[in-house]
Amino acid sequence: MADYPVIFNLSGRLCVVVGGGPIGLRKVRGLLMAGARVRLITQDLCPEETVPAVVEILLRAYRPGDLEGAFLALAATGDPEVDKAVAAEARSLGIPISLPGLPAAGDFSLPAVLRRGDLTVTVSTGGRCPALAAHLAGRLGEWLPPAWETVVRISSAIRRMSLAFPDKLPYNQQVIACLLDAGLPQLIAADDKDAVNRLLQKVLGTDITLETLDVEWPDRQP
Repeated sequence: MADYPVIFNLSGRLCVVVGGGPIGLRKVRGLLMAGARVRLITQDLCPEETVPAVVEILLRAYRPGDLEGAFLALAATGDPEVDKAVAAEARSLGIPISLPGLPAAGDFSLPAVLRRGDLTVTVSTGGRCPALAAHLAGRLGEWLPPAWETVVRISSAIRRMSLAFPDKLPYNQQVIACLLDAGLPQLIAADDKDAVNRLLQKVLGTDITLETLDVEWPDRQP
């Protein structure tokens, strides 16, 4: 069946992870990166595993009622019956549930993620082969180096200025395509600020520079 990709805003929202094994802890880390409040419910937690202090940890078995107030839930206990019980409670409360061990039984699956600042690229196999998704995300990382974080900031600034002064600054797919075709990411990666400013002036007008767009140049491109 076809899925429907979405990106949730989890900032400050409670997400519950049931199961503290490698998969569950990986989900915990991903949720924290998205700014979520995380509750981890697990009977066992390996001593060598370090869980950030901001995570609410309940060292016990899952109990009905543990999902109260959650925005999202993930069940990764390794026990299909427990995972299904968590899913049943989630659905009774209208909470989307992911079951990494039983992807077809869940409401959503988590893709492999590549981040470049505000640029987020995801790769999904519908939960069928996470290792392949992670491998492909890594390959995409070679094509989208860290310079793309600055590309996003420049594009966003152009859009903001265009909305504020629609008669003075063009902003559309053709403008962005022109900047990319002219090598904007490569110029940023080469740490050539002057060349970037010349490109902006050529495409957008002589009064447009990084400074007028209020885009801070990164200290150093990795």
